[in-house]
Amino acid sequence: MYDIFFVSEHNCNVELWNKCKSRFPNSQQIQNCNNINQISERALTKMFWVIWDDLCVNETFDLNGYRATKWDDMYVHIFQNGNNFDGICLFPKKLKISQREFDNRFFTEKKEINTTASIPLQQHYDIIFISFDESNADDNFNKLLEKFPRAKRIHGVVGIHQAHIEAAKIATTSMFYVVDGDAVILDNFNFDYLVPRYERNHVHVWRSQNPVNHLEYGYGGVKLLPREKVLAMSIDSADMTTSISNNLKVMNDISNITAFNTDPFNSWKSAFRECVKLSSRLIDRQTENETQIRLTQWCTVGDDVNAIEGAIAGREFGIKNKNNKTELKKINDFNWLREQFDGR
Repeated sequence: MYDIFFVSEHNCNVELWNKCKSRFPNSQQIQNCNNINQISERALTKMFWVIWDDLCVNETFDLNGYRATKWDDMYVHIFQNGNNFDGICLFPKKLKISQREFDNRFFTEKKEINTTASIPLQQHYDIIFISFDESNADDNFNKLLEKFPRAKRIHGVVGIHQAHIEAAKIATTSMFYVVDGDAVILDNFNFDYLVPRYERNHVHVWRSQNPVNHLEYGYGGVKLLPREKVLAMSIDSADMTTSISNNLKVMNDISNITAFNTDPFNSWKSAFRECVKLSSRLIDRQTENETQIRLTQWCTVGDDVNAIEGAIAGREFGIKNKNNKTELKKINDFNWLREQFDGR
């Protein structure tokens, strides 16, 4: 029988600990644990179980009935947690585990066991609505609140980076969703994505529907951001999303309609900014073929003259200033954008 440790990184989930203790009387509790050494030093068996308090042990899974074979007892045995391998682990006491591996529950010397030993606790991350001067922002926020009363709002902060930093400051969860002021959330989108442990430093971007040219990609989509990364991001980058983290995950589902075409200026501004990013190759990991298709569609499709005009102007500005970071940063200055619009 292996030692069993019930581990919490912060305050313990008492209800889950009581359930664990009831099922496995030999289990021990370790609170405020942030290092594998805090556990392995207490283990008396050559391997030991770790159960974290952000998951629920499957009632049909018997820890005491599992044995590692002799040729596998030098690996971390990690079991399925819902759909992902970031759940209950059986650790060899002698194996050296790095802090990064332990933090992410993503191990080099591992054996993934195709048994669903646990399910993750639902992660109710904060939802923060960020608006500036969108004429439909109040309506969009009220609709969001009706279905998701936990939503909060940041309004009128000058600067896109600065607005997101202010959003991170009011967030109380380790990650938080961002909804733009012109976003109309679709009825089937529920802000309930279960983030694997090893993705919690990733920027997640959902797709949105463009009402003018019918493109469907990450432009204007809901984002799920790591709070600490946002607080520490550089404000010098022209593209806010890619300045947060090197890890980007594009989600397949569509989260919203990006209703940017509410008035001539916002139609022009939105198309201009996006086409500067596309044509200057400002966004990391762009796919050339996709970028060209999107640029062409922005510049030619739809009956919104202001959007098409803004797209063409943005494409020209982006190509002209492709390697000029100072000029490209101007797309985040809404006063400068207004001057360009008025001076057409």
